[in-house]
Amino acid sequence: MFPVKFYKTSIIRLQSTIFPVLYPFSQGILLRYQEIFWCSSILLSKSLVTDNWTIFKSCLHSTVARHTTFVNDKRSSKKPWINAKILSLIRNKRTLWRVYKTTGSECDYKTHRKFSNRLLATIKEARCVYESNIAESKDTKRLYKYLHTKLSGPVGKIQIQSPSGDIIENSKDIADTFADAFSHMFTNEPPGHIPKILGSSNPTSLSEIVFTPTVVHKKLASLDASKSPGPDLITAKCLSNCADTLCKPLCILMTQSFHSGLLPLDWRTALIRPIFKKGDKFNANNYRPISLTSIIIKLMESIIYDQLIKFLNEHQLIPIEQHGFLPGKSIQSNLLCCLSDWTKENDGGNSLDVLYLDFSKAFDRVPKRRLLHKIKHLGISGKLYNWIDAYLTDRTFRVKVENSLSKPVKVLSGVPQGSVLGPLLFIAYTADLKISIESPFAMYADDIKLYNNSCKNIILKKDLLAIYNWSKDWLLPLNCEKCYVLHIGKKNPKFKYYLGGNELTKTECCRDLGIFINQELTWSDHIAHIVKKANSVLFLLGKAFSRIHPVAFSKLYKTFVRPILEFGNSIWTPVLQRDIHLLESVQRKATRRPFGRVRPQYHERLSLMQLTTLSDRRIRGDLITTFQALTNPISPIRQLYMINLDPRLRGHKFKLQKQKFYTTPRQVFLTNRVFNSWNMLPIEVIQSQSLQVFKKRYDYYRAQTTQ
Repeated sequence: MFPVKFYKTSIIRLQSTIFPVLYPFSQGILLRYQEIFWCSSILLSKSLVTDNWTIFKSCLHSTVARHTTFVNDKRSSKKPWINAKILSLIRNKRTLWRVYKTTGSECDYKTHRKFSNRLLATIKEARCVYESNIAESKDTKRLYKYLHTKLSGPVGKIQIQSPSGDIIENSKDIADTFADAFSHMFTNEPPGHIPKILGSSNPTSLSEIVFTPTVVHKKLASLDASKSPGPDLITAKCLSNCADTLCKPLCILMTQSFHSGLLPLDWRTALIRPIFKKGDKFNANNYRPISLTSIIIKLMESIIYDQLIKFLNEHQLIPIEQHGFLPGKSIQSNLLCCLSDWTKENDGGNSLDVLYLDFSKAFDRVPKRRLLHKIKHLGISGKLYNWIDAYLTDRTFRVKVENSLSKPVKVLSGVPQGSVLGPLLFIAYTADLKISIESPFAMYADDIKLYNNSCKNIILKKDLLAIYNWSKDWLLPLNCEKCYVLHIGKKNPKFKYYLGGNELTKTECCRDLGIFINQELTWSDHIAHIVKKANSVLFLLGKAFSRIHPVAFSKLYKTFVRPILEFGNSIWTPVLQRDIHLLESVQRKATRRPFGRVRPQYHERLSLMQLTTLSDRRIRGDLITTFQALTNPISPIRQLYMINLDPRLRGHKFKLQKQKFYTTPRQVFLTNRVFNSWNMLPIEVIQSQSLQVFKKRYDYYRAQTTQ
């Protein structure tokens, strides 16, 4: 009647020299580390950083193993809310049933039914509490795991088709197949001549990086404890909890590595998990490699990144058109800068062409010799240059499928994925591309948009040819299948553009960094797409959590559904009433689910679930974006706003000036639609010292005005 299977789960797994181990933190570990004198004649005194790293890692693992305890938690394998107490009640129910079958008494039957109904209510309540605890927990991995189990069922074993057409089921063979597929992405850089870099080299240089215990401690303390460990099996939780005692030995290891130009093997190895993208699940090429690298090398990279990005920005070595993986820039700044130009051209009655270009497997194909040549051109020299050279040399990866690892594969090219320095090195590699382009453009890592007035199509064609030649010289081929042309404007002549002899595909609606942009610069297509996606996620949440408290379901909605509806909402805005109602209908549906058939009115449900309307959220998002732009002198979108400098105006000093417009796309662009809401804000809200203070003051002001 109640088929229940049992299994014992341990809080930690048995230690292994190959597979990651999740260590719990205990006070004994910290006390042991405090007793160790890391700079003694025995510990961390070797001349090579590789030897000191072996000693450090061995000491770390042995201490954790010595102070680790195992706790068994007995639960149902399929229904984890059924704990030991409920299992005991289930056994009692079966006993009552056996008593009734023996006696046949009606009294015993009623006793059994009464107990059974009470047990059923207990199980339902336990499930509700279990799901609410998961929804309210800060452990997002636990939440995602539960959702995946409920929505997708048990995780099936990966099966891959071999080149001969046979289905591979052995996990070791599958891992080797993935390793072969991922190794084909690399570029074999020919020896000899390296193309000349356009532009003069940087006369200044950066060669030294300083590692101090204070900086290392700050990085350790800010680690996310839920991050997965790399090949060295050292977890973020252990490092962050022992930051006070581990910052000094780690500082010694990082300094020694930097000055010697040597990196331990663990720092140059990655574990790869294949994640399915789309298409045929039996094709290994339809999987994306997700790399797990050592947390300690990420800390070292982070310290180098902070000083390297400061050097590159101070000397203006990164193009202002590059918005990817840079502080203060984002997808939002990229698209707002572009749409400002596009709506102005469209408002003036002009048509323009936008060319979308994409490099094929760009991060994996960056050739090492050419990359080192370029960073030297930018002024990276001395020990920093030597360390980056060692950082990119003799790297390997292994693919992990279930508990099997593939053979080690040597990385022939590319910047390390899953690293901190990798994106910055790629940006440095493409920095000189700007010199070859005359038309306005914008970049987000390896995605490029070229655009210009249609009457200047000759310049666009010239720039397209220049980028194509650059890609051949620097061994970063363009993916022609992902290159498009978008013709904007009613009177656009729709010229043809060619890339390597192939005509670029014309599109009426293009997905640009997650935002759908069409030829009319309207947003109905984008809204229809995100509403469909949000409704799908909302249905799955309702399926996974059958009974849940409204406040807990509100958290799920805020985590999984509302971000879909608000992604980049300063870039787009609904104009038509049907689009406004369509967006709000998702939230109306979400607030109905936890109440059942008998439910209060919409605005009362919003109050109970601590939500506001999506229209109010969009206004708030526009004001937050405006505050960040106007209070940050180096904001990339600050120049889009026109400040009214009339001294006769009362109120705050950031009063906006209305910009002229003739078309709807320009009228509803951010800088115009935020005009009234921004200028009406009281001075104490505008003069907030930080973004968090601005949000609190605005929310208070909004609450007061709506009462």
